[in-house]
Amino acid sequence: MILPRKIISLFSRILVILLAVSATSCLTFEESYVFKKNGSGSMKYLIDMSEIAALLKMNAEADSTGADNSLSFTETATELSSIAGISKVQVLDNEDKGLYGVSFSFSNIQALNQALNEMLVDNEASGFHTFFTMEGNTITRNHLMPTDALPAELEDPETADQVSSLMESMKYKLNFTFDKSVKVVYSAAETAIGGKKDRNVTVETNFKTLLNDVSTLNSSIVLK
Repeated sequence: MILPRKIISLFSRILVILLAVSATSCLTFEESYVFKKNGSGSMKYLIDMSEIAALLKMNAEADSTGADNSLSFTETATELSSIAGISKVQVLDNEDKGLYGVSFSFSNIQALNQALNEMLVDNEASGFHTFFTMEGNTITRNHLMPTDALPAELEDPETADQVSSLMESMKYKLNFTFDKSVKVVYSAAETAIGGKKDRNVTVETNFKTLLNDVSTLNSSIVLK
């Protein structure tokens, strides 16, 4: 079974599969946050592989190694439930639709950071990472992912153009909803402010850009 804290590198395995069958498709990693004025809120982490769900299923059925290549956030949900300040944990896995993820509520920024480290960071290798800080009316998100995630077989010059195209089709997206209206967003990624009274923010980039500069998704959001 694929462990979710290793899931950021999942796209490299999918690239290998897509290259093998000369397919092109979209994969999206999406984090959605709702923040209240006191710093509490909720978070949903979703991996959308709906466009390639059938392809992945066929590949798994054809795998003769006997390895468990299934993806599940059940174990992650159990780990999150043990963190102080984390509640209402739910698994969002739907294999038939190619959707995998987890959602939870957090009581403060510290609890949120602890949960994200449990989900996304190999603590022994990377140490504790501060994903979010909140100072006054400014909330800052600092991204983290391996910059050496591509396997050696994807560095073949003959497939370089196809790999580049596939990585451009794979997205990483951050969604935010606040109690207050948003004044401005500082980020190198594509951003949009909208929703009722401008309380929603979207920050998005692709994996090609992200691998070249992991800080692309770093974002500071200033509320009115």
